[in-house]
Amino acid sequence: MDSRSSQVIPLAGAFRLSVADVGAKARNLSLCLKEGFTVPDGFVVTTEGYRQFAARNRLPQVIDMELLRKPFEDMRWEEVWDIALRIRSAFLKGSMPGGLEEAVRRELLRWPSGTQFAIRSSSPAEDGSQSSYAGIHESYLDVSQQEVLRHLCLVWASLWSDRSLLYRKELKLEPGRSAMAVLVQPVIREPVSGLTFTADPATGKTDEVLVEVVEGTLDRLVDNVVEPQRYRLDRVSGKMVTGGPGSNGLLAENDRMVLWQKALALEGLLGVPADIEWTGTGERFTVLQVRPVTGIGKETDPERDWYLSLTPGRRKLLELTDRVEHQLIPALKDEVRRFEREAGPPWSREELAGRLKTLGEGYRKWKKIYWDEFIPFAHGIRNFGTYYNDLMGPEDPYEFMYLLRSDDLLARSRDRQMEGLAGMLREDPALRELLEEWSRQEEPVDGSFWPDQARKLRIPEEFLGSLGEFIATQLNLYYDNTGLADDLRMLFGILVSMAGKPGPSSSGVGDPGQDAEALERLYLEAAGPAGRQEAAGWLRIGRLSWKLRDDDNILLGRLEHQLMQTMREAMKVLHRENRLESIPERIVLEDWETLLASLQGEGPVMLSKPPEIPSGKDRGTLQVRQLVGQPSSPGTATGRARVLRSLDEFRKVVAGEVLVFDAIQPQMTFVISLAGAIVERRGGMLVHSSIIARELGIPAVNGVSRATELIRTGDPVTVNGDLGLVIVGEPEFELERKAGSQ
Repeated sequence: MDSRSSQVIPLAGAFRLSVADVGAKARNLSLCLKEGFTVPDGFVVTTEGYRQFAARNRLPQVIDMELLRKPFEDMRWEEVWDIALRIRSAFLKGSMPGGLEEAVRRELLRWPSGTQFAIRSSSPAEDGSQSSYAGIHESYLDVSQQEVLRHLCLVWASLWSDRSLLYRKELKLEPGRSAMAVLVQPVIREPVSGLTFTADPATGKTDEVLVEVVEGTLDRLVDNVVEPQRYRLDRVSGKMVTGGPGSNGLLAENDRMVLWQKALALEGLLGVPADIEWTGTGERFTVLQVRPVTGIGKETDPERDWYLSLTPGRRKLLELTDRVEHQLIPALKDEVRRFEREAGPPWSREELAGRLKTLGEGYRKWKKIYWDEFIPFAHGIRNFGTYYNDLMGPEDPYEFMYLLRSDDLLARSRDRQMEGLAGMLREDPALRELLEEWSRQEEPVDGSFWPDQARKLRIPEEFLGSLGEFIATQLNLYYDNTGLADDLRMLFGILVSMAGKPGPSSSGVGDPGQDAEALERLYLEAAGPAGRQEAAGWLRIGRLSWKLRDDDNILLGRLEHQLMQTMREAMKVLHRENRLESIPERIVLEDWETLLASLQGEGPVMLSKPPEIPSGKDRGTLQVRQLVGQPSSPGTATGRARVLRSLDEFRKVVAGEVLVFDAIQPQMTFVISLAGAIVERRGGMLVHSSIIARELGIPAVNGVSRATELIRTGDPVTVNGDLGLVIVGEPEFELERKAGSQ
């Protein structure tokens, strides 16, 4: 067999090859054909075809480069998604080897023009007795003959999707060495389709055959578009134990008997309990897939449920878009404003307990909404990015982000207010000098009494009014167990640094490097009249999820601030009663229930110990030269490093420094406007520093392991946000010098 013929083979002959050649899915279906079961005709692009395509386009080198950025076990799932996006982009830009393309086109000639195909993964690791990869790799229905080759690339690329990589990580498999066969079959349309299990997947019991059935194609069931009718059939007799509505439902008695017989026969062929996908009833019963029932008696892995939940389908995301935009965010804003408008302390004991209970329950409710709805919805950015890249095939896999950038982010509104304050300082050197003195004070500067002190110093009323408004509307936040308005030294230090650099040339976002309006037109045109509505829907999802990524955290920070203030008042009461030894500087919000119970009862108060602020480890004598991370905002810049581990260190930032974080939350991203570049330990395109850095056009690299340990404040650092490289030390090569001067 020559190399070309080994790349593409008819499905009927796939049983003669190994699972390593054609994958378990194709081989199982080929065995079914051999034994006389009805299976849609088709062909298999073997793993050799995959390897030829990968070699031609140097994809193993691309994959190795991405997977070796850092130890795979240390990557956050957000970093894995970034890697997967770049690998997918490389697959879509690849060219098909001539022999492979010719062989596929020759096979397609066996069907009449206009035939729609199903393109399905058939990985050697799929459909085995220990792992199924169910829902991990991609499959596509209703693909035209002209689009088959492109969808081959998409299925191959799904071998390197974030879901696939994380699943292999879960199974402790080597992620970097895999291959994918692909099964191509014409789409079969029957009135009903379903799933059948000859053993209960949850318990392993084999006394009943389980059936799920829907009208139409099987994807309606697999994608949870409709709720199936469910049947339990006695294994010995085939009679219905429990079933669908009425006496028959979608399956008549004769259809159930045929299905029962076929299912047991397929189990016999497989030699183990079988998981069967099928379409058609009676004599039209057609096998679409058969594999062992896996995971018997095992609990679903919560981590898998988590990362699978972060890729909801378009229908679910559109539902979330309406709910988030028109219900949840307005409701959260209203709740925050309601508490902020209420009169402050002193409160009676009864008022304090009531406020604490209401705030605590609200905080718990919104934290659950945050994890259950806001987080999955925020990852609509990912889905939009994948859709955009599949449609447009851009050179830059992050080109889609130019369509998301917006001045409407709450963080950007905050930054504009700060720039206004900094502009006043530029015009008044004496005022700037005074604030600099305040920023350097040893003791905290409390926002509650500072305005009175400031008036005594004859600070202009215009500045005081703007500052007061900013404190009331933008510093009413909780961060790192601290209220930001409790100590204004940080704010003053940052404002002074902002005043030391030129003001922005315009009120808009940073230079996007693209004409966003022109790019949007090209995007919608590429979708064509038939796909324009779908493309516009994805763009709406992407834009709202981009905005929500920061906005929800800021709004929650305001709610947390109100809860923290109320908890402190409760602590003061309990401290006066000698039931609390001292009021801690840093508190744990989850202690609200403990404080509420203490207000309503007696005895000493036992509070949680707050997490320690990471101090970082000294790199010792290690001479770091180059660190590798994720490219998160394009461009290059060189500057002195400023390592930020605590609130106190934020006020020391000097404009133009390379800011190095462990992880920064939206409440604090205002400091990014001062940065020459950003380096962060936490990785992923969707972390908050990446979003703001892209908005402002500041180079950034994240996912840098031990960033705050290996880089010291004062180190010269060059950041390459295009490649994901951080160079520590003075530039030694001409390339580095040029990068640092751009």
